[in-house]
Amino acid sequence: MADTLQAWADEQPRLTMLAYNMLGVWAEAQDVVSAVGEQVLGAKEVRNPAAYLTTLTTRRAIDVLRSARATRTQYIGPWLPEPVDERTLPEDAAIRSSMLRVGLLHILEQLPETARAAYVLHHALGYTAPQIAQVLGSTPAAVRQMLHRAKAKLDAQRATEHDPAKVAGMLDRIIEAINNDDAAAVASLLHDGAVLYNDGGGIISAARNPVFGSAKVTRFLLGVAQRNPGRVLERRIVNGEPAVLFTLPYRTDLLGLELDDGRIRTLWQICNPHKLGSLGLDA
Repeated sequence: MADTLQAWADEQPRLTMLAYNMLGVWAEAQDVVSAVGEQVLGAKEVRNPAAYLTTLTTRRAIDVLRSARATRTQYIGPWLPEPVDERTLPEDAAIRSSMLRVGLLHILEQLPETARAAYVLHHALGYTAPQIAQVLGSTPAAVRQMLHRAKAKLDAQRATEHDPAKVAGMLDRIIEAINNDDAAAVASLLHDGAVLYNDGGGIISAARNPVFGSAKVTRFLLGVAQRNPGRVLERRIVNGEPAVLFTLPYRTDLLGLELDDGRIRTLWQICNPHKLGSLGLDA
């Protein structure tokens, strides 16, 4: 038991990142890993503690995700994952690089729980189909089929460009266009089929449905800016990518984007204060 418990202590950062990629909520991920620690207190020694802990964490995260999704049906407006500020993460580069982007975590919500686990294990942790099959109690063939279906489902929506420098540059351009109240400039940066997700959670006034199309997204962004002339902007790095924090006297919003072929495909805006805790803000 001592070796397994020590492995749990050593593996906490990796296991927490795994659980976060499954759940999209950092506090819930920490709770999952804590519960796994309690579980191994009475466990017998195992030959491969790291693999054993990965299995326990994945399966518990699947159960938590299934329960969370049942309650999210009552959530007001689009549900977006909670962003994590880079300053709250461990220094280990491999662990940092395994964190999935907010935009990708959002579309992963469309996958069944087990398929999401397979996707996260494969794409974030580099697990092979046989390794994933052991974690999930499945077969390599079934895992490959899950991964194939997940890829087909996600590819149609997933952004193609993830260079942080390009994302930062586009954020600068769209913020400048918004500040100049230049509708033509804003629209020129957007895909025709651009979509904006606005998560206020019923706490802060926000669009309760996704905003589709470059014209509607442009009007929405400019309308928000016109109603809030005193905003203060601050660049942050969340989930490995640049985002912009808008601070107002009565609320704070975090805006990020996803690029595709040099233009903005998706914008996500989080204004639910309970989701901005990692940024050092009071809920």
